[in-house]
Amino acid sequence: MSQQNTDEINALIAKKRAEVLSRIAGLNLPSGTAASGASKGHSVPTSVAAPGAPRNVSSVPGVAGAATGAAGQPSPQHAQKQLIGSSIQDTIAATRARIEARLKAQGIAGQSEPKPASTPAPTSKKHTNELHPMLQDDYKSSGNSFKRARLGAAPRISSVKANQPKEPEQLKVEHEVPSSFTDTSKNPYFDPTLGNRRMAGPQTRRHGKQFNFVQPGKIVALAEKRRAEARLEQLKEEIAERSRKAKLEEEVLDATALQLPEPPEVEWWDAPFLVESQYKLDEQNLKIQGPDSLVTLYVQHPVPIEPPAPIRNMGEAPSQLILTRQERKKIRRQRRLEEQRERREKTMLGLLPPEEPKLRMSNFMRIMANQSVPDPTRLEAEVRRQVNARLAKHEADNQARKLTKEQRHEKDMAKLEASEQRGLVSAVFRITKLSHPQHRYKVAINANQMHLTGTALSSPQLSLVIVEGAAQNIKAYKKLMLRRIDWTASLPGMDVRASEKDQTQPGEEIDYSDNACHLIWQGDITERRFSQFKQRTCPTESQAKRWLAGAGCEPFWQLAKQFDPNDSITALDPFA
Repeated sequence: MSQQNTDEINALIAKKRAEVLSRIAGLNLPSGTAASGASKGHSVPTSVAAPGAPRNVSSVPGVAGAATGAAGQPSPQHAQKQLIGSSIQDTIAATRARIEARLKAQGIAGQSEPKPASTPAPTSKKHTNELHPMLQDDYKSSGNSFKRARLGAAPRISSVKANQPKEPEQLKVEHEVPSSFTDTSKNPYFDPTLGNRRMAGPQTRRHGKQFNFVQPGKIVALAEKRRAEARLEQLKEEIAERSRKAKLEEEVLDATALQLPEPPEVEWWDAPFLVESQYKLDEQNLKIQGPDSLVTLYVQHPVPIEPPAPIRNMGEAPSQLILTRQERKKIRRQRRLEEQRERREKTMLGLLPPEEPKLRMSNFMRIMANQSVPDPTRLEAEVRRQVNARLAKHEADNQARKLTKEQRHEKDMAKLEASEQRGLVSAVFRITKLSHPQHRYKVAINANQMHLTGTALSSPQLSLVIVEGAAQNIKAYKKLMLRRIDWTASLPGMDVRASEKDQTQPGEEIDYSDNACHLIWQGDITERRFSQFKQRTCPTESQAKRWLAGAGCEPFWQLAKQFDPNDSITALDPFA
């Protein structure tokens, strides 16, 4: 036989030898089986042991502790050892024969390995403790296990049935694991780190984890990159949404476009003058003459009808909604944010160049922190120069937007005309005494500054002030007449009569303690009655009425005479 076959046979023999030894160590045979074993034909050599003779400690475990019986008679332990040796030889011989038969059946040619010479049976009657030659190798490799067995209970002699050769066990053939089972793509439940170690591969040593420090600014840069990507995606979505809406509006306009109807055969304004409902170049088809014709010798002039006020003012600009200060600030903030967002989007798309950083003394060190600054003094001077340049530009822009004196006057006049176009208001005040120079000056100068027209009529009985103009200016003038002027205050020696006819005695002092001003009438008017504001003094009542009648304001004098400030019916709410 070849060397490979010989090695395989030796490996099988060693395996079977180990199985036999493990079975023998696990047997618990009764001591009375020695006789039956002897009757089977096993030769039991006899030996006589001298009393007190030393024991061989290197003998087989379980046999070294056996004591000899009476002189000339073999002990039970010796008989048991002989039985064990014979059963091992039989098992080894049967195994060798079975292996050779299997190899011959497979067609393996070669010479069989020479069998080791069997140990001749002892011919002397002296007992020996030497091991069988087939067990000496196992004893050398597992001496400690034999010592443990020797220290325990002695093995008993097995029964006749136990000595019979056992059926040969089928050899376990380890099949190769299919590749589909170990493929994780086909078998997601397969874990190569579990199960058979031979299949899992060598176990690698687990190394401790090392510290992995994050570089400064890495997380911030990653966050900024993700924010930029998110903003870009949002911008793309908005552009797509706007494009979709614009396209949808075009489709709606195209779908809802009105088609002009075909012109009728006869227009409605020509139908009364035609006999038939069609245009024909025939005099018989025209209704120009006759009693039923609309053409006569008379010319009809329709009466003009004034259109209603909303239609009459359609050409004017709609009135602007008046907003509060908080609402104006909110609208300005939203408008500036929208402009800034559009500027950033254009910068991201490359339509505009990126803006330079706005350096200030409070932030230039933070902005220039990542840049090398060889000369900090020069950098600070540059920052101050930029700050001053921005301030100068701001002031220059303000001066450029500032209106000149003529432009401000034109703007005020334009606002006044726009206010007057919305409607004119007239107000009439009754003053007990209007003879003090300061009072007369304040009444006249404020009326001229507010672009009001009217008159200030003074008489011994009472004084009457009539003003007309825009509603906003009339409201301010009412505050002046009813709140700001103190009609009861008068400095001594400052009372000067405007006309000599209004004097009773020269140097007479007038008491202004009961002087007062009241609003007796206010309402809307269609046009102005006065071209400017003038002051006039009338010594008599008839002269005052005649002068007011020329302006169409005579009823105001009678109203002023009948006015009672203590009457709740005739009193007006001046700021209603």
